[in-house]
Amino acid sequence: MEALRGELPPLKLPTEAKAGEVPVKGHVTFSGSEASFDLPNGVELTEGTLGLSQPEESRILGFHFYALKKAYRLRIRGGDLTEPLVIVSHLSEKAFVSHHLSIEVENAKMPIIIYDMAEDGAKSFVVEMIAKNAEIELLTIGKHKSLSHYLLRASLTGKSRVRAFSAVHGGRMSHHREDYSLEGKESELLLRGIPPLAIGSAVDYLTNVLQYGEESKSETRVHGFSYKNGWTVHRGTAKVFERAKGSSSVVVSEVTIMDEGSLGVSVPMLEVDTGGEIENAAHSSSVRQFDEDALFYLRARGLGREEAMSLFVHGIGEALSEHLERLRSKARSATAELVEELL
Repeated sequence: MEALRGELPPLKLPTEAKAGEVPVKGHVTFSGSEASFDLPNGVELTEGTLGLSQPEESRILGFHFYALKKAYRLRIRGGDLTEPLVIVSHLSEKAFVSHHLSIEVENAKMPIIIYDMAEDGAKSFVVEMIAKNAEIELLTIGKHKSLSHYLLRASLTGKSRVRAFSAVHGGRMSHHREDYSLEGKESELLLRGIPPLAIGSAVDYLTNVLQYGEESKSETRVHGFSYKNGWTVHRGTAKVFERAKGSSSVVVSEVTIMDEGSLGVSVPMLEVDTGGEIENAAHSSSVRQFDEDALFYLRARGLGREEAMSLFVHGIGEALSEHLERLRSKARSATAELVEELL
């Protein structure tokens, strides 16, 4: 770490910040440079990481570990947590801070909600996750005004199943990345959401899925929006390795440009190394303008332009959250809050 500190250029922002007023109550709360915990029964807290991310991988991860003060680790073994485990990462000062949380879930079924919020300064938040014969519903909500970096890196071992939904409102520049490694036989990932939602802001959203387990299944469906000179980029990749025989992999990437002056980019990529031994493999991409005919139809029934566009985004969010069970209403509420600015 000392060598890394010497190699990186000095940061222009301080790497210490006081805790601010956090708008969401969490079981795990990072605010500024401080951390607090109010964990439910069955969740064990220690320090350290799972080692799924390293500082030499990229410049942003180098800065993340440079500014990181302490990393924490949660372990959940067995049981069925009915109430969501709520994790909050928050910054409200002009500083650069890093938050790092590792989560191990083994032989358990649980919902998790992650709030990633940056009001000022610049923040990096890394979540590492290992699921072992686990069923996880994961809702990620990003609310950004300033610079933010978010990385979720998850490993699915055994016969694990993850249903994920992400809703991200971009800030001045938001980089949001989710990496999933499906290692267990019949492991399954359903990843959907409406990141990015760029309203007068910029969002760079990456999804990466690596499939190693036989008969594993992944489906990534993303529908992003750009509005009020915002720009939205989704880069979605999936790779099915040779030993993942009988697997299924789908990547669907869509971006809707809501007005003149906004920008959208959609880049899905799929690589299959199993030869012909694949159950299903498909990818598609579209970047389109908002449907003016649909807008005219809605306005003819008394809705204003912004109300009509908001209704359209709500409808996409509801459709994309259908795969959730316990967190479906939370996902739809989060979508509603993020598009309020359209009204």
